[in-house]
Amino acid sequence: MASDEEGAARSQELAELKAWLERRIAELTAELERLRAVVRYVDELLAESSFKRADTLIAKRAPEQQVRTPQPEERPSLRTIRSRSGTTLATVTFTQDAARFVLNPDIVVTRDHRPFSSFLLRKVLEGYVNQDMDLVSRGLLDSSLAFSYEVIYEGDRVKEIEVRNYRDESRLREIINAVRWTLETALA
Repeated sequence: MASDEEGAARSQELAELKAWLERRIAELTAELERLRAVVRYVDELLAESSFKRADTLIAKRAPEQQVRTPQPEERPSLRTIRSRSGTTLATVTFTQDAARFVLNPDIVVTRDHRPFSSFLLRKVLEGYVNQDMDLVSRGLLDSSLAFSYEVIYEGDRVKEIEVRNYRDESRLREIINAVRWTLETALA
């Protein structure tokens, strides 16, 4: 009889331990999701703050602090574009007037991939080209400052996207978001 009681007590203990482990896993999973959400939020804040151009920061300084040493060559900034789950989608290297997106080689996006061709190329990038060409035709923008882009393919596969004369941090942010959405859609 004693062994039956010991077995029942041990089973009860194991059942309680299992229930506790399952509750703990659920709590930790929920905490992990919250932490990922915080990381995404911090990434967005970093993206917004990293796109402040030096000349806009200098303009806010007091006149005696506005002495600027000439830079022989602008140093590019580098940013990693990640999916919501943390997968690296692409890296973007950008300067004040150009950005180069290098796609993660593990993500296959072809020339005819629907979100790429219909959304990113036609709607977003061609939209900026058309806006700037309109400004050029009305004499409001010099043609050398008009937005342009180039897609670099390896066979039929998209390898890189270069954009020039984005001229505005909000435009670059929109392009980065469009690239992120396109590549996340390709992963799905």
